[in-house]
Amino acid sequence: MKKLKKLLHNYINSPLDPYVNIELGLEYEKIGQGAAALSFFLRTAELIHKKNPEVAYCCIIKNWKQLNNTTRRPDEEKSQLETAISFLPKRPEAYYHLSTLYNEEKLWKKAYMYACIGLEFINNSSLPYDVYYPGDHMLLFQKALSSWYIGQRKESTELWQKLSIMSNISSHHMKIINQNITYLNVNSL
Repeated sequence: MKKLKKLLHNYINSPLDPYVNIELGLEYEKIGQGAAALSFFLRTAELIHKKNPEVAYCCIIKNWKQLNNTTRRPDEEKSQLETAISFLPKRPEAYYHLSTLYNEEKLWKKAYMYACIGLEFINNSSLPYDVYYPGDHMLLFQKALSSWYIGQRKESTELWQKLSIMSNISSHHMKIINQNITYLNVNSL
């Protein structure tokens, strides 16, 4: 609470400083106050998008995450990610999140498309703020998952195999990968 008080004091003194705004948004996010966090992330993006599109990009994805946490506004969630892409179209993170959303909705072609586009922009430098991006390998995971459902069975099999030898994958996702490989091997006999 002491930190929040200090950040609010900074905001009172410098309400148009984007970095004061983002720090306040980060603190609200940390304590679980999503609506407050969202408003400060949005304000930061508005204040800084021309000078530092990378920070604006992070803030818009953070807005998406706050909306995603509520599970009540799926169209607005997608809109936030599309806005992030308009700021930095050559970054993979927003494409990953869109692919995940479409996979959850079982809209496989859109999920596949966003995974493919995102894979075109992997191996980027780190962003200044966390945007819930588990790594480039998860775009490959999204592509493997969605490709199966759009009839790209051979591609899906190859991607699952490729993923199975990667070392930076969480145990949860590795379990899914191994289950898919087992299923594919059984059904290809």
